[in-house]
Amino acid sequence: MLKVMLTSTLITSLAAIIVPSVQANTTLFESRDVLTPQQALGRFQWLEKCYSGLLVEVSDNIFDPTTPIPNDEKIADLKKVMLYENNTLRGDAKYLTFGDEDNANPKNWFAGKLPTTSCFQIPSDYRISAVMVTPTMPNYCTTKSRERTYEFIQSVKFSNIENTSSNTFYSNYVGDTAKIYADKSYQLTLTPGFSSAEAYPETWHVFIDWNQDGDFNDTKETLFAGVSEQATQVEITPPTGAKKGMTKMRVTMDYLGGSNDACKEVDSGEVEDYLLYVK
Repeated sequence: MLKVMLTSTLITSLAAIIVPSVQANTTLFESRDVLTPQQALGRFQWLEKCYSGLLVEVSDNIFDPTTPIPNDEKIADLKKVMLYENNTLRGDAKYLTFGDEDNANPKNWFAGKLPTTSCFQIPSDYRISAVMVTPTMPNYCTTKSRERTYEFIQSVKFSNIENTSSNTFYSNYVGDTAKIYADKSYQLTLTPGFSSAEAYPETWHVFIDWNQDGDFNDTKETLFAGVSEQATQVEITPPTGAKKGMTKMRVTMDYLGGSNDACKEVDSGEVEDYLLYVK
């Protein structure tokens, strides 16, 4: 069983869970472990299944019960304050993330985020690193591909992320967060995939909500990234005034030309969404 090692700072952070207005600061390490409220619930359920004793210790540190109560009640109380408000899953749900004594993640290890995930071992030198808050993101327009039979987005590589996937109409890779600095430029590499030996020229568009207003309609938020049968690269530079924090990046690939409208369905290809953490 992993022992909960709590520094005085972390105890303060854990105690702050009961204050609804508290927001956790996202570090560069922690930003990789970005979850939706539903995934935060899944993280808690996974820990409840695999590391219930850890949750009991966390509960004891937060509530410091003066009279003994059953462990299942302790876990239920912790679950309520971290995840629910008025019996509804919170938009700013809290969850635990893990790292070594320097709050780093050298082993690239992340706790489960589904209750059905197998119970894999937390590294012996890891501890609870922080209490994270699910980012409050605007409701972006939805879109997808009409056809995915022939081509799809095989790989997106940007800053610290490299995501490889198979063909879907749309994918939301919330947990894959590219960490970038507002004063630097980064290469975005986009690779098409094909369902047969034949390759086709694919049109790429990239949309980034730099001012975090919930759309991709503002100046410099739409980028035509080229047409290619192979991997293509484009340089991304945050514009002056780009807002720091979490925002959305949308990548579209379309054999039939695509569109500079991020909300328009693509004809044949795929759409993928990612998070950017602008530092």
